[in-house]
Amino acid sequence: MENMKRMKYVVAGFLMMGLSLPAVAQNANYSVMLKPIEQSLKDNPNMDAKTLKNLTKDYQKEFKKDPKALVALGEALLINKQYDEASNIGNAVIAKYKDFGDAYILLGDIAAMKDDGGNAAMWYEQSMTMDPKNPQGYMRYANVYRKRSPEESERALNLLKQNCPDFPIEAEAGNNFYLAGNYAKAFEYFSKSNKEDLAEYYLVGYAVSAYMANKKEESLDISKLGIQKFAKNITFDRVALWSAVDLQKYDEAINYAKIVLNTDSVEKSARDYIYYGLALRGNKAYDEAIAQYQKAFDLNKEDYKPYQYMADTYAEMGQEDKALECNEVYMAHNQNATPSDYAKLANIYVQKAEKGGDGKQANLDKAYGIYGQMAEKWPTIAAWVNNMAGMQASKAGQDEKGAEFFQKAVDLLANKADRQDDEITTLKSALANLGYYYWVTKNDLEAAKPYYEQLIKLDPYDKNARAALGLDAEAAPQQ
Repeated sequence: MENMKRMKYVVAGFLMMGLSLPAVAQNANYSVMLKPIEQSLKDNPNMDAKTLKNLTKDYQKEFKKDPKALVALGEALLINKQYDEASNIGNAVIAKYKDFGDAYILLGDIAAMKDDGGNAAMWYEQSMTMDPKNPQGYMRYANVYRKRSPEESERALNLLKQNCPDFPIEAEAGNNFYLAGNYAKAFEYFSKSNKEDLAEYYLVGYAVSAYMANKKEESLDISKLGIQKFAKNITFDRVALWSAVDLQKYDEAINYAKIVLNTDSVEKSARDYIYYGLALRGNKAYDEAIAQYQKAFDLNKEDYKPYQYMADTYAEMGQEDKALECNEVYMAHNQNATPSDYAKLANIYVQKAEKGGDGKQANLDKAYGIYGQMAEKWPTIAAWVNNMAGMQASKAGQDEKGAEFFQKAVDLLANKADRQDDEITTLKSALANLGYYYWVTKNDLEAAKPYYEQLIKLDPYDKNARAALGLDAEAAPQQ
């Protein structure tokens, strides 16, 4: 079932991108006549049989001797879930053109979209048999069996290599995974191909997959190649912009952003302005960055995320009051605020408290209150939140408050069964901080020992724990 779900995503992705049959170039005549049909299907998803027949009859009459055009109509019907009519077209094409593999693939895609893996495989295999030079039948068949029977999948790909030796199998497999949203696998397969020889749409998939798989250096290099080979495709400049920002190559990023934003034919997105803003912020051009975030918000006033970027920028400028104003706007309109969102808000209050003044304690209390909200809202990370709050309190010179938070973290984790690695790290940190607090701040080694006894079980080499428990030569505690 999982394999068929992935197959559905692959098929849907192909159809949405107009790439279901890469070997079949779209004829200008039928593509023009097909467009209004596609739009009508999209606008009227529940079209009745009579209306549907009237919609397509002129097209079918015009291209009754063109199997490519007829299959293209079948694809349009398929993507709009008009399965019966799409099947009728596929069967009609096969009746007249038995060796036209794309018709078998159409019927296989219909079965795949209906979660019928058996019939999907049967039709794809028919395509392999009747049209052995059509690579798509092999690829679809191999995808059906990729997890169910890797040996059968490999057999199909070996047949493809024999019958279509020039077909870019690795790139096509990468593109399938890209369309299905499995970017790590897509990157793995694209990496096996020669990027210099890749077609434009493969190279787009490679660049995006590399970025989404967190291979930022690779995504930047691939995007640069795309810019060089396919200068009119702005997607490469966009991916290069994202990658350069993430790699902190801000000068490069600014250049890519200017290309995207200064190209009149390109429809601008909020993401374009946000990444330009991030590049400018990285170069300390704070006011210009904030102006770009404002443009992003103006483009889509339903999305308040740009206000968080403004808040981050104002905080970096040391203008905490403006940072708080922007953050509060963001939080007020964000029903799905994350722990990171709350932590950033708390950090602004901590940063403001660090400047001292009459409002220091009030700002710290605000931060502590936010940490309390986080622990209550997300109990699974409450220990981590309390440990973080403890470190902020200690940093502010409020050691007793810090110890309270550390103790809460210990209470949550000390006796918990099946602790995760991150929880063990949090527990070790809280125990180490409590041990130091009692040994050094309170000058009470006996009170510190129980914490170090717990810590030594988790980290036998902790220097302070070993010194406090007399396991090493006497040594002063290390902060």
